[in-house]
Amino acid sequence: MVEQSVVPAESRIHALEMELRLCKQQLTGLEKSYKEEKRRHDTAKEELESMNYNPVREYNAARATENEEIIKQKKLKRCNSSHEKQCKSS
Repeated sequence: MVEQSVVPAESRIHALEMELRLCKQQLTGLEKSYKEEKRRHDTAKEELESMNYNPVREYNAARATENEEIIKQKKLKRCNSSHEKQCKSS
């Protein structure tokens, strides 16, 4: 058989105050974590918005690069041809 004993009100109040402090501390930690995650989410969202994919623009950029390379090759061929003529003339 268990006997009930009287617990002083002061000790109950103290226990509840300690539990309240612990809960406040946990809330503070969770709020900090939430703010950090929200900041990371917003940063990722901004990066994603800045990386909008436009296939037409990508295609045109690739074509421009190819055209530049072809032009450079043609210039090199002309330059080499003119040097050969100069060499043969000499």
